[in-house]
Amino acid sequence: MKTQFRIMAMFVGALVSGVVLASPSQPARSALSVNPGASTGTQSTGGQIEFSGSITDTSCDIDSNSASQVIDLGKWASNFFTGAGSETTKTAFHIKVKDCPASVTKVAVLFDGTRDSNNSNLLAVNGGAQGVAIKLYEDDRATPINLGTVSRDQTVLAGAGGASTGTADLEFFADYISTSAVSAGAANGTANFNMVYN
Repeated sequence: MKTQFRIMAMFVGALVSGVVLASPSQPARSALSVNPGASTGTQSTGGQIEFSGSITDTSCDIDSNSASQVIDLGKWASNFFTGAGSETTKTAFHIKVKDCPASVTKVAVLFDGTRDSNNSNLLAVNGGAQGVAIKLYEDDRATPINLGTVSRDQTVLAGAGGASTGTADLEFFADYISTSAVSAGAANGTANFNMVYN
């Protein structure tokens, strides 16, 4: 399964003392071909937005055992959590990639998912438990990975059998952390991830 790429865009333009600076590639006035009509309001001078990016064939394949995993974080008594910030034992999980082309030397992971209402850096749980969330860590077990941020990159090991045989085994950890008063119930959560290369 090929991974997805993040497409970056940027706004290009400058505004100095109310004057739009123009260049051959950036006209001072927008050239709209659609008239939305008088009912939309008064139109005035605008600008333009340039998007940049590229489409590449540089990616690895995610190992089939890594693409859809179930990680058991264990059963914990609600009174184990003695206050906000109490954490359970960390559980390891791995995301493996294979068939990486020689041009890919580093790989990282971007995690996201439903965010906890008390702390948006954490993954929300569902199923009935209250006051707990899931926290992700780098392989050192100490560095948190906030949702929506890219993990530390890991080196892709070049394969011996050709140009597209590189592999990487990325290890992470997860645990439960209390964010408020804890009540019992199922504490499941789903993290989505995209691979980020080089």
